Amino acid sequence: MPDEPPPAVPPSTPPPQHVVPGATLPPLQRAVVPPPEPLRADEVNAALSNPLRAIDVVLASPRRVAQNLETSTSLVTLAVVFLATAALFALPYGFVLGTDAWWRVTAFYLGSTLLCLPSLFVFSAYLGFGAKLTSTTVLALTIPASAALFTAGFAPILWFLQITFDSEAKQIGWRDVSNVLLWISLGAGVVQLWRSMRKPPVDTAGAFLFVLMWMAWHAVFFYVLARMGHVLGLVR
Repeated sequence: MPDEPPPAVPPSTPPPQHVVPGATLPPLQRAVVPPPEPLRADEVNAALSNPLRAIDVVLASPRRVAQNLETSTSLVTLAVVFLATAALFALPYGFVLGTDAWWRVTAFYLGSTLLCLPSLFVFSAYLGFGAKLTSTTVLALTIPASAALFTAGFAPILWFLQITFDSEAKQIGWRDVSNVLLWISLGAGVVQLWRSMRKPPVDTAGAFLFVLMWMAWHAVFFYVLARMGHVLGLVR
């Protein structure tokens, strides 16, 4: 007779663990997600030589920018990249508005931000972020830099609407659409500022104060921006 295969051995079952009444169970261990690495110097420098890389630095890496702010890594170069992005990428939208208005979108976003930079520095120091001018400058410039990139994306749309809308028709005009696009771009910049912020050094008791003071600065910034837009003839 052929050899029969050995009988299968059933898998061993671990003995049940008995819980002693009143015993404290160990807490569940949560996986610790390491923070992202800050933007390296070569990545930031690449945005200076290749303007399209500024999209990655300004828009696609808010958490890494937050780590740059936390570790004070390449802040001066980041400020230069954000400043150049805010100044240059707003120009296409300005030229669509008119050859005499090429500079106005840059002044609208970047000028308003620079006017409010000292107050942001004071608010940041008061809320415990530390009185570091370079960090505050990079954080503030996230607004005009992000907004400028959005206006660059909206510029071809506005140009198409400008040449296709009937200026005499009683309907929403292309300038009304421009107002909406400018405010959408601003909203994207403000959201990017919040995404790029490092965690505030406040406890639960100070969270309400943090939100209150931060909202107060935003109110001042929006008012200055609205006045700037009115003076420049960009928003109504």
